Amino acid sequence: MWFIDQFRRRTAWTAHANARRWHAPADPWSLLHVPPARVERWTVVSLLWGLGRVRGGDWDRPPETTRLDETPMIVGLRQRFEKDRPWVETEYYDHVRERIDEDGSYRGFDSMEAVSSEHLPAIDALYESIRDDGYRPNRGTVYDEPVDATRIHDLEPMVLIGRNGEIIWTEGFHRYALAAIAGVEAIPVYVLQRHAAWQRVRERIAAGEQTEHDGHPDLREL
Repeated sequence: MWFIDQFRRRTAWTAHANARRWHAPADPWSLLHVPPARVERWTVVSLLWGLGRVRGGDWDRPPETTRLDETPMIVGLRQRFEKDRPWVETEYYDHVRERIDEDGSYRGFDSMEAVSSEHLPAIDALYESIRDDGYRPNRGTVYDEPVDATRIHDLEPMVLIGRNGEIIWTEGFHRYALAAIAGVEAIPVYVLQRHAAWQRVRERIAAGEQTEHDGHPDLREL
């Protein structure tokens, strides 16, 4: 639990810094409900600062972000669950094998035999659960394999919000993808990071200077 404890401390520090700088900082532990099928891009951002960091820069623009439908993991998961292909005939399988060949392991698995006997059946089971029973919040459950659960098992997936309000995925990749494939309308997420330009939109709405926000999930509280 050391990671969760540190993550909570960093989140509290970030929230304190936001409260000093902004008039309308968001509660970092407030959940947004996001339609996974409408998210188009993803990128990796450090978890070092905890939830809710506000940051400027070009991290929300290509080439810093990647289209989800161009990633071998998404393509492979769609091949598996939409086209009913065997795992060995998917880009997901090829991607995992490449990672093991190059890095020596993938999510704690050091062989394709272990991946095939443990990791892939777990993904099958998760998809069937979401498809048949709906999406369950991650809190109090273990969706990802134990290697990941030791880090973020008590948290929901995480997103980033770009300068124009674009929602960008960053953590909880499998749950995002399987929910989208299963046709889930919306899932709960935490905001790991907001662009400073988007925070200024929040500021204007909170101050009554701007009223239009087209139902964006990050502005409904305002």
